[in-house]
Amino acid sequence: MGDAYPRTGGCFRRVVDLRREDAGAVVGWLEDDFHHFGVTLEHDGTIITKVRVASERYPFTTCSLAASNLHGMVGQKLEPRCTEIGAMVPMREQCTHMFDLAGLAMAHAASGRSQRQYEAVTLDRDIVAWEPGRRRLLGAGEAWLLRDGEEVLRWQIEKRMITGPKEWSGQPMVEGFRARTEKMTIDEAEAASVLRRAVMVSAGRTLDPDLFASARDRGQSGVCYTFLEENRDAGKRIFGSTLNYEKGSEGMLSRLHERP
Repeated sequence: MGDAYPRTGGCFRRVVDLRREDAGAVVGWLEDDFHHFGVTLEHDGTIITKVRVASERYPFTTCSLAASNLHGMVGQKLEPRCTEIGAMVPMREQCTHMFDLAGLAMAHAASGRSQRQYEAVTLDRDIVAWEPGRRRLLGAGEAWLLRDGEEVLRWQIEKRMITGPKEWSGQPMVEGFRARTEKMTIDEAEAASVLRRAVMVSAGRTLDPDLFASARDRGQSGVCYTFLEENRDAGKRIFGSTLNYEKGSEGMLSRLHERP
């Protein structure tokens, strides 16, 4: 364990908290080693009327600028599936993590629930191969998800494949994943989506992000706002912005009871 890279013997941890503040607003907060964002989604019970974002901690200077791209949700109908946000705003023009959190906040508003909290944990894995763009293939490991303190999902994983339990074995985490979750109940699909994203982001613990002065230096393809070709040079690394929550979730979501 420790802050040397690649980080080994520990885990990646992501916490998401969703709360209904009143009849017309949901507040969501997300934090992990690399990110800390908040979203307030206001609605009239049927239609989204306002979206606001708080960018507390993020890896590149351009990440926070993506917040305005979520405004395309305004005027759209509340949907109970968090992934329906993809039909409202173009995913690759967003910050991935604001996008995910806004989708979860929308689903929370549609459900009428008061509160829900997720904690996803992914054990550190070894690098077994390198691909272009400094992408890493990681070996065998395990990931699980707590919802309101109760474990609801646990996967064995290897490379970009879920290898267990039996009902998930052989499922890629990219190809066909959305098609599968669309056939699941809303709660099951939401849990799977949250855990999948955590597993994918956990690979960041294998490579020191402070080695790269800009998004272009990092070499990643245009999967989000900062890595779009037109933004890669402007996206400067915020050195020292990465934390390490492998020992526990204490101290995460420090602005939990504030509204973005």
